[in-house]
Amino acid sequence: MMEKAYGFVVREGEEGRELLVFEHAGVPEAGLQVPGGTVKVDAGETPLQAVAREVLEESGLPLGGWEGAAAFEANGQKWHCFVTTPALVLPDTWRCEPLGPERVQGLRFEYRWTPLEGGDELAGTQEKARQAVAGFVAQG
Repeated sequence: MMEKAYGFVVREGEEGRELLVFEHAGVPEAGLQVPGGTVKVDAGETPLQAVAREVLEESGLPLGGWEGAAAFEANGQKWHCFVTTPALVLPDTWRCEPLGPERVQGLRFEYRWTPLEGGDELAGTQEKARQAVAGFVAQG
């Protein structure tokens, strides 16, 4: 079974917990995503290593402090969900050219925050993962 992972970056906002999300500039059909979303775990790599690598490649953020929040199976794949609350203060919005393979494709990501619970719907199985992570964070 193929293993994949999601990375959820959460902060405390003025109106509650917020989730870092992005959209592909000029590609609205890609939907709203989390950095490190839909990460394929490479051979010799743990799901946690895959998330940290992918979040860095997609956002430029070298984040640590990841916690395993949930795991589930969907579409014949095993999904691992990790969450972190960065110590550094991040802006409300920014644009980023990814560092990984997406850079070769000329993609640009537009970042913003949305409420962790009840915010804008995420693409694909990311929404299911978000619900599991929101439950994990609420248990705190």
